Amino acid sequence: MYWKTENLRPQLGTKIVGSHVAQYDIIDSTNLEALRLAEAGMPAGTVVIARTQTEGRGRLGRRWQDLTGRCLLMTVLVEPPEPPGLITAMGALAVARALEGLELTPQIKWPNDVLIDGRKVAGVLAEGPTRGLVALGIGVNVSGRPEELRVDLRTPAAFLSDAADRAMSVREVAERVMRELDVALRRLQAGGAGPLVEQVRERDCLSGRRITIACGDERIEGEAVEWLDDGRLAVLTDSGEQLRLEAGEVTVL
Repeated sequence: MYWKTENLRPQLGTKIVGSHVAQYDIIDSTNLEALRLAEAGMPAGTVVIARTQTEGRGRLGRRWQDLTGRCLLMTVLVEPPEPPGLITAMGALAVARALEGLELTPQIKWPNDVLIDGRKVAGVLAEGPTRGLVALGIGVNVSGRPEELRVDLRTPAAFLSDAADRAMSVREVAERVMRELDVALRRLQAGGAGPLVEQVRERDCLSGRRITIACGDERIEGEAVEWLDDGRLAVLTDSGEQLRLEAGEVTVL
């Protein structure tokens, strides 16, 4: 069921994000809907929000499970940044800064996760482009407990309300994330990629730790060095090789 569409920029104090906001009770995927809207000619800054998804997904084709009305399910149409690899880092940083405003202490795990106390509370998925725009999807577990999720998701997952030990509002989290994403987008447009990447590094949970990276059928072990300016991860393998990874599934050893 479709709710409404409106311009939230005056309310949010944003310049880009919130030019149009389409809200739904239920939808297949906010990313898919955003790409459909891009195809129909909607501009950068358009936001799609849903109370629940039937086909929500994360990286590597994984299904994203939500608790109806208690998770932030949001996609923003954005112009691809330069370099393009920064897009998920930008989304993860916006989430992390929003959560810090709620007196939480998040960390960012390359390439697209936001953690609290080592457990995943949010994920970012970029898809596209369509007509020059990318769908930047953001999912945040706001109110609930891991026991309410599928068994395979309970151990790595966390909820803001559980971490903060108090009630959390999906709307408040959404508004904070949109404001922080708007700041990041405007800084990128002004050539401010360097300071944004430095903020990501300050919140990085992998630097200096031993990790395993699954890249397709290949598995690599080594030490995570840092996020690079283009969004890739620098890794020093056990064989002494220095890699710059564009994608992969990271496990901390």
